[in-house]
Amino acid sequence: MRVVVVEETRALRDALVRVLTERGIEVVGTAAGHADGLREVARSAPDVVVIDIHQPSGHTDEGVATARAIRAGHPETGLLVLSSRVATDQVHHLAGPRPAGGVGCLPKERLGDPDRLVGILRRVHAGETIIDSFGD
Repeated sequence: MRVVVVEETRALRDALVRVLTERGIEVVGTAAGHADGLREVARSAPDVVVIDIHQPSGHTDEGVATARAIRAGHPETGLLVLSSRVATDQVHHLAGPRPAGGVGCLPKERLGDPDRLVGILRRVHAGETIIDSFGD
């Protein structure tokens, strides 16, 4: 599975790359924001994009816009949305009614469980829509 990570915080982006790579996931690119994320997806044609939906800081809808643009331009590409708050409406909108790559939402608080992260990533890659629970 080929993955691009779009996350504004370098430390978190690097940690995600390390965790994914250690578990056999091929990270083919990274980006810190909207424009770079779109370019990286177009350049590397990943199977799944892991994206922070609420980035960059102060521009809470830019991550949503990036995810929508990826979905519109690359409907076969799965999206694993990371969020610090509930984003289920946004995830359902990204899933849409047409057949396409899978979509998932994982709370950032769950990133401390690498097996959960990779398990959900694999399910998104398989075309599923997954919304992991918040607050339990």
